[in-house]
Amino acid sequence: MHNNFIKHLIVVLIIFSNQSFGKEFNELFTINVPLESSSKIESSINSSFNNLVFRISGSNSPSNIWKIINSGSSRKDFITSYSVKNDANISFLEVKFNQDKIISKFKELSIPIIGYSRPVILVLIEVESGSETSFFVTRENQNSLNALFIEVLDQLSEQRGIFLETPIFDLQDQEFLASADILLSPKDYITSKHNFDKLVDIKLINIGLNEWTFSRDIESFISSESYKEDIQSIFSKYVESIIPKVFEQLIIDTSNTSIIKIDIRGVSSYEDYKNSKNKLLKLIGITDLEILSFNNNMIRYEANIMGDIIALNKDIKNSSFFDIENFKNSEELNLVYLK
Repeated sequence: MHNNFIKHLIVVLIIFSNQSFGKEFNELFTINVPLESSSKIESSINSSFNNLVFRISGSNSPSNIWKIINSGSSRKDFITSYSVKNDANISFLEVKFNQDKIISKFKELSIPIIGYSRPVILVLIEVESGSETSFFVTRENQNSLNALFIEVLDQLSEQRGIFLETPIFDLQDQEFLASADILLSPKDYITSKHNFDKLVDIKLINIGLNEWTFSRDIESFISSESYKEDIQSIFSKYVESIIPKVFEQLIIDTSNTSIIKIDIRGVSSYEDYKNSKNKLLKLIGITDLEILSFNNNMIRYEANIMGDIIALNKDIKNSSFFDIENFKNSEELNLVYLK
């Protein structure tokens, strides 16, 4: 009895003390890949599947791809549809994958999986180019160096299914940061205005002709005529290196299954029932639901889950459809349906 109480207390502390600012990556099973020509559709489909496995597993190791292929499945077995799209005169292939088939295969092969809840990394990059005043990399800045960093962030965000965000400055922020008598450091000021799970703090300084140095989270020296390519490469490798670490807390062990009870308040109609059940089943950790009772605007389910209740809780906390009302023990959750 004492051991069960301690176990319950530890789970409660983990669930309610581990603050997270993650968001839902809504198009998790939709992949966009560049398309050079119609003759390259087949290779683009292969690339889209590879990116999906990287995105869903949280790992960029090709071993999971080959595990799926060697199990007798083809990449096309998991595709719902694909179509050629065009944006700003750039063609790409949009490939939609079947969530149920993907999850079933991951479960069959015991490949870890990460759900829709994804971490937010705030990327703070200060650049001193020598030819102009120092600036922070943002999506609004048209500077060519700025564009190098944004290109990397967009590419990795799409491939890995993660929010890689740069600061957003309004006019008041710009005036404050330009002030000569700032009592609060720019870093402290910027971070105080953003919610994030991890901060990346980088400074890039031009110290001579074709010579640059990275400091803070990246320590590197560049001396090359192709310094822009080197800057982009070093930055990309660094961001790639930290993504698996921020995913660690969200990994669902597909080989670990259990049964829990879920109570949902606020279900007052058949439409509420249908919608709330669909939203629950969208949570990747939940594989099956069975109604145990329905009365007084509350439904009680028995749910089969992958991983544990802590991983499921993280997904629910970042959902816009449910609030966690109460946590009784490691086998039961009380939720409120948000209409």
